[in-house]
Formats: sequence, structure tokens, C-alpha cells
Amino acid sequence: MESVFTVWIVIAAVLVVVAVFLVRALIEIRATVIAARGLVTRIDTELVPVVRDLQGVLADLKVTTEGIASRVDDVKSAMTAVGDTGRNVTRINVVIGNVADLLTRITLVSTGVKAAGQYVCDRISRKRG
Repeated sequence: MESVFTVWIVIAAVLVVVAVFLVRALIEIRATVIAARGLVTRIDTELVPVVRDLQGVLADLKVTTEGIASRVDDVKSAMTAVGDTGRNVTRINVVIGNVADLLTRITLVSTGVKAAGQYVCDRISRKRG
């Protein structure tokens, strides 16, 4: 009988130890649940303004994108005009280069004509003299 009594005491002691650990675990679980609820509440209250701000930013971005899209034709026109201006400047440079080349040739020819005229005048004056 004494061994049965000892077994009951051991079983009771084990149940007390298990109960103590179970109570502590339940207390920790409860504290964790309370902290999680607080975190969810805080996130919920902070998330709503962030979502509102994000929606405002997206709306502003949409307006900006629409404004840029409406100006694409203007930008294309401007780029075409810049390209035309570049081609016109190139043509003007070619014409100026041709005129400068012509003036250089005229200067060379006139210098040659002056030298030839001087030579002819010198030859004529030597024959008379």
C-alpha cells in the first residue's frame, strides 16, 4: 500500500509541476496575444493614413503622366524643328564654304592677273628702252 501511495504522490507532484509550467506558458501566451493585438491596432491606425497618402501620390502621378503624354506631340514637333534647323545650318555652312572658296579663287586669279600684267608691262618697257 505504501508503494501505491508513493506513486500517487509522484503523480500529484508531476501534475503540480506540469500545472505550474502550463500556467506560466499560458501567461506568456496571453501577454504575447495582448502585444500582438496592440501591434495590429497600431499598424491599422498608421496604415490608413499611409494608404491615403499613397493614393494621393498616385493621383498626382497620374495627372503628371497625363500632362507629359499630352505634350508628346509638342516635343516631337520641337525635335523636328530642331532637326530642320540643323539641316538648314548645314546647308548655310556649305553655301558659305562655296562662297569662301570662290572668293579665294578670285583672289588667286586677280593676284595672278596682276603679276601677269606687271610682267607684260615690264617686258614692254624693256623693249622700248
